[in-house]
Amino acid sequence: MKTGTKKTALAGLLAALAITAFTIENLFPSVVPGARLGISNAFILFAAVYLGYGYAFTVLIVKAVVGSLLTGNVFAVTYSLPAGLVSLAIEVLLLKRGERFGLPAISATGAVINAALQNLTFCVITGQAEYFVYAPYLTLIGAAGGLIVGLAVYFSVKRLPPPGGSDYINNNREDKI
Repeated sequence: MKTGTKKTALAGLLAALAITAFTIENLFPSVVPGARLGISNAFILFAAVYLGYGYAFTVLIVKAVVGSLLTGNVFAVTYSLPAGLVSLAIEVLLLKRGERFGLPAISATGAVINAALQNLTFCVITGQAEYFVYAPYLTLIGAAGGLIVGLAVYFSVKRLPPPGGSDYINNNREDKI
């Protein structure tokens, strides 16, 4: 099997796992409205680091659209997808500067940006500015979830052989991930 085919198959598997994690996470009530640990984002960050950035964006889009459909909250895609795309783009920029940032810090940064943008978008679309009061809590929960996700991806990537397609891994293989 060709390398491109293997990467595409792995991206499909990662998308399915991200959707599953997203769906399961949405079954549990949150302490703060809109707050989730974002465990499904581990599969997106893993795709970015292990397969390449294009695959990560594809996994993100599939997770946001299909996950919203499966959870019955189609409206959620209007604020989760743009926030996810922006936060992943920032994570990719930080990954390209991998010698300065570790995966846990990159993931936490992306999670905080994602939470802030989702909150902002929700408030603007619904016209309910009072939800800005949750911003500090969403930031803390996002940072904690992002650190957990970043550590999980760090230890996963560290144990796997390099796929040859990720500049981040190829440039940072010596325990700099």
